[in-house]
Amino acid sequence: MEHRKRPSPPRDMPAEAPRPRKSALRGRRRPADPLPQQQPVTDEEPAEKKPSRLRLILLRTAVAVLLVIALVFAYLFLLLGEPDEETKYVDLPDEALITMPMGALEIPGEANLQNLANTFGQPVMALYGGPSLERARVYDTAFGGGYARRVTLTYAFDDGTRFTVESIRPTSAITLLGGGYSLSVRSLYALGGLDAARMDGGGQICIFGESDTAAYAVLCPEGHEDDLNTLLRQTTLIAPEDE
Repeated sequence: MEHRKRPSPPRDMPAEAPRPRKSALRGRRRPADPLPQQQPVTDEEPAEKKPSRLRLILLRTAVAVLLVIALVFAYLFLLLGEPDEETKYVDLPDEALITMPMGALEIPGEANLQNLANTFGQPVMALYGGPSLERARVYDTAFGGGYARRVTLTYAFDDGTRFTVESIRPTSAITLLGGGYSLSVRSLYALGGLDAARMDGGGQICIFGESDTAAYAVLCPEGHEDDLNTLLRQTTLIAPEDE
């Protein structure tokens, strides 16, 4: 019986079979679920997450810092005093510049506040009830290359001590009230429905605030500080008739 020769393997054939990769043995990974995990369905409302205590503290701190910064800017604004020669001719943005001054008008005793508002051209700050009005004055002061219009109402307490309520436009003309004040950050105030701040100096208390078109202030002697809150509650804005 003849023995057949075994066929020789191809030249490029490896001596051993390749080993399978481990990843092939383990199989493919399960694809990630593209949908978020669903919460169990219950009749109870989901509990609201309360803000952390640290977050509340940081929020309150941020509000307090912003408030102090706003008051400091107002304080520096009032301490600037009357503009120097270079800044007197800078245009006042977004507010009507008074180019023709009016003759000063002074009214002793009680005055028609509506007529004062018409002459001022913007709402005028005044008191309703309380101390009596002794004198009203409307006049213009050189400011910013033009003029600032002012209404000064002088009131008197029962003991004869006087205090004033000021209305000034444009708003930047509030610097005409003068300097020498120090800002008080003990509390905030309201002036005729406007947010206001307080300054002290020269034996007076100045409560000031502003709208978009005018600035306002109550100047009260320090000796009547106890009456200040009552005065502020009596402040009101009287609008001109043509508004």
